[in-house]
Amino acid sequence: MYAKSFLALDGNGRLTGARTAQTAPYDRYTCHLCGSDLLYHPEYDTERPWFEHRHDTLTENGRQHCPYVNPDASEVRLVKRLQRWVPEALPLVRKAGWHCANCGYDYYRERYCLNCHTGKYSTELNVSVEVPVCAY
Repeated sequence: MYAKSFLALDGNGRLTGARTAQTAPYDRYTCHLCGSDLLYHPEYDTERPWFEHRHDTLTENGRQHCPYVNPDASEVRLVKRLQRWVPEALPLVRKAGWHCANCGYDYYRERYCLNCHTGKYSTELNVSVEVPVCAY
């Protein structure tokens, strides 16, 4: 069970969103993280297009480390319970702030360090947002 993705690289290597891809539904799309081929679901009737990894064309890196191929275990459990009522439900990949202990890189997106090509060294950042206050 792979998670839905809404971003991909098009045939020219440009980052594109699933809605933008509706203008070229037959282009070749690859995962922006692991480089695996993606299957495009244009969903013209619902206007909610998405990309899905193809099990037959996964790269080795995608098979081992891509968060869309290996979603968080708690998300998978939740979706399996939800599928009793919504059979087509798929897991989502959570975006957060992460710190990679291997290379020291801080990033905000899926748990996947672009420098190390894995998420296994990444831990979630516990960042509190400061809101400036204007005094009159």
